[in-house]
Amino acid sequence: MAEWQRSPGFDLSNKKVLVVGFSNPSGESIAIALAEAGADVATASATMNGDEVMAAKRASKKIRELGRKTISQGWDVTLPVNIQVGLKQIIKEFGCPDVVVYNADLTLAKPLVKTSDSEFSRIHQVNLHGAFATARSYVRDLKDSKGKIIFVSSIFGSRGISNTAAYASAKAGVTGLTLALSQELSPQITVNCIASGWMSWTSGRGSDVLEENRLLRFIPARRFGEPSEIRALVVLLASEASNYITGQVFNIDGGVTTHL
Repeated sequence: MAEWQRSPGFDLSNKKVLVVGFSNPSGESIAIALAEAGADVATASATMNGDEVMAAKRASKKIRELGRKTISQGWDVTLPVNIQVGLKQIIKEFGCPDVVVYNADLTLAKPLVKTSDSEFSRIHQVNLHGAFATARSYVRDLKDSKGKIIFVSSIFGSRGISNTAAYASAKAGVTGLTLALSQELSPQITVNCIASGWMSWTSGRGSDVLEENRLLRFIPARRFGEPSEIRALVVLLASEASNYITGQVFNIDGGVTTHL
């Protein structure tokens, strides 16, 4: 594969990135894009679900095939100590990441009265508490070095959707976390968020055929998003070209958040 002729500021050569969360296709797409841009990329699952752990390992294998350094771990982000220990091990064997991408995503579509306490807690632990604990461990270990944090979240955190109270409130928390940390951690660390809309892996999205799916009529792009449409923005936000960008939430949603 031919090397991309990278302009200064966009080149991720000699950068180390950690990507956390491989429950959907965006995790691998993001990790590979970062490696293609020149970075060494460590991968970690957000849960110990076997499929997600293996997805993180597969991404790591592809990164290695690109000639980049990598390491893969299985994390349970509901346990802050697990995050702390895992990150320290990555720093020891791989080096301290210049960038952390938190892509954990656990969904739940249930009416309010049918959502149990344990379900609500689990959704918040993976989507929000894990994001908080990962950022906290990273900041502690980064010490005085420059860094970047990128949260990959959902437009459901800012747009009300029926039967998503647990999920939407957790994702809204990620937005708040982004805004608060961007102020607290500047100028040492930039913190930004990417909020995806209805994607090709979104549960319950229905048919991909416009005539068969009323939902697609409310998406100006008239289609669902693909993993490749998140990765380019992650690469930009991971690069030095984005050093003056912080505290921003970027919607990748085909225009749906501007629809009445």
